Amino acid sequence: MEEYLTTEELSCRIKMKPGTIRNLVWKKELKINTHYLKPTPRKVLFIWSAVQTWLQSASEGPSDEVPIRKKSLIDI
Repeated sequence: MEEYLTTEELSCRIKMKPGTIRNLVWKKELKINTHYLKPTPRKVLFIWSAVQTWLQSASEGPSDEVPIRKKSLIDI
């Protein structure tokens, strides 16, 4: 049986602030009907198994960030 979590419950499980989770939803990092459901316009329920999969893939996948090169004394 699938487990559904509120934003606050998910926040406690994955140690992220509720605002951060809402930002991930807003930025479409977490996708509707994949990672969460909206039974009412204001209610968001997260699918725990899908969030776990998302977390694992995020930690294993390559980073999109460009590494920042620090200036050395030679560059100055």
